[in-house]
Amino acid sequence: MGLYEQMVFVHAASAVALLSSSVVASPGVRAAVRRARTTQEVRAYLAIGRPLLMLEPAAAVVVLASGVYLASVANFWAQGWVQVAVAFWLANAVVAGAVVKPVIGCIAGQAATAVDGPVEQHLDALRWSPRWSFGGDLLMASDAAMLYVMTMKPGLAGSLWIVAGTILVVAAARVIRQQGHTGRMP
Repeated sequence: MGLYEQMVFVHAASAVALLSSSVVASPGVRAAVRRARTTQEVRAYLAIGRPLLMLEPAAAVVVLASGVYLASVANFWAQGWVQVAVAFWLANAVVAGAVVKPVIGCIAGQAATAVDGPVEQHLDALRWSPRWSFGGDLLMASDAAMLYVMTMKPGLAGSLWIVAGTILVVAAARVIRQQGHTGRMP
């Protein structure tokens, strides 16, 4: 097995780690934090999700590095799916670093200093932050769309349509869920 084949494996394995965390684990932690009835539960769920704060960026960097190698060796830079993947990798990095991670940091900081007992009003407002909802949704949709784009390798326009369509589907699902939700609304 040559270096190229090994890098395909590394690229795919890191993409699985990234996709699993952004599509399953992170939304699960967010839902659990929002379901928590006490500050102690909020802290516990945040602690369960803490490894994701390292796994997601590490997997994303490995996806990028291995993808750059693969695109360079195979001379794929002119392919639309590669251009879209790079652009949305950069967009995801901005959304994660500037939107999602700061909200999680605020929630964790507030939970760490809050008294034990029922979730107090300020922490409750933070955990229902629209920034956390929409930022997380954007990361999830973009990562899921990238899996399809990297597998099917459509042209530039097709890749953009797939990403935009996936983002719209996830956004519509959030709106529908919120309209039909009988419990706590953000």
